[in-house]
Amino acid sequence: MTAPDLGPALLVALGGTLLFVALASLPAGSRVRRAYGIDPDDDAGARANAAVLAATGAFLLALAAAIRAAVPDRSVAAGTLAVAAAGTVLLGWLVRYRDRRELLTTPNVDRERARRLGAAAMLTGGLLCVPLAAVLFGAGESTVAVAVLATAVLSTLAVAAAYR
Repeated sequence: MTAPDLGPALLVALGGTLLFVALASLPAGSRVRRAYGIDPDDDAGARANAAVLAATGAFLLALAAAIRAAVPDRSVAAGTLAVAAAGTVLLGWLVRYRDRRELLTTPNVDRERARRLGAAAMLTGGLLCVPLAAVLFGAGESTVAVAVLATAVLSTLAVAAAYR
């Protein structure tokens, strides 16, 4: 396998694994449910987590397909950042304003911590717009890299503060 084929192959492997885990977590009493902290009898929570995992897996498969189809790098980067930003804001909104705590990977989160984590997720989605803007405006690779690293650091701090 050549180096250009390695990235899409890894994305396909990870996307396929996420889809497999999503499907494996659906049956009642599944060991996969217990492995990531959902009550084995909580069907709604398992379906919600499976939906997030399946959406993430499908996104990774689409990303691999775009790379293999030789879509221009800037288009792939912009699309990836835009989808990630929108998905993260949506996930945060569902957790914060719709009390969908089962979407969180942390089991048995109290309502207040879930609200803070939802806000941190929404902030993270907003922060992803900074590197997105850098890509859309044609910034250099180092500028985009700095924007991505800054977003990663600030997002980590926001989530850490939300867990306090």
